[in-house]
Amino acid sequence: MARMDYDPSSRVSFGCPDELLETLDEIADREDKNRSEKLRELVRNEIEAKGDLHESQPILPDDERLADAYRMLHQRASAPHKTELRVTLEAAKNKLYDNVTPKSAVLDEIIKPLESINYASVSSGNEVVWVYVRPMRYTDGEDIVEPEEKQSRKSVSFRLFSRIL
Repeated sequence: MARMDYDPSSRVSFGCPDELLETLDEIADREDKNRSEKLRELVRNEIEAKGDLHESQPILPDDERLADAYRMLHQRASAPHKTELRVTLEAAKNKLYDNVTPKSAVLDEIIKPLESINYASVSSGNEVVWVYVRPMRYTDGEDIVEPEEKQSRKSVSFRLFSRIL
């Protein structure tokens, strides 16, 4: 019998395939939690990951794996002598390979798909192959927000929040 040590203000009901619920229950059991506790944790994590809904959000690929890869490439890329963000193909492979995608498959399974949706491009330089990374773009939910505008909105929000406190 599940314990009722949580006093919810709302209840949610939704349909879910049996196999997903069975897996969720197994994960919850391993963590010594019940299904409701695990679901609340997952919802909380998702909300934290998406950030403040009033703050502009990055425009990312729909595929979660590609979105994570784009974020990593964007963080790793630099523009030392040009305005374009870039990282060597070798550095990109080193950053993006994992147990699911071996280093030898990074180009075909991650970088080329990002290239096909215009988040990155690959080009040979004089001595190395470069991965050019598209600058991060943001949306306020309806329109694309320029990085400078995003920063000014953030500072306005902070000033308003500071006045409230």
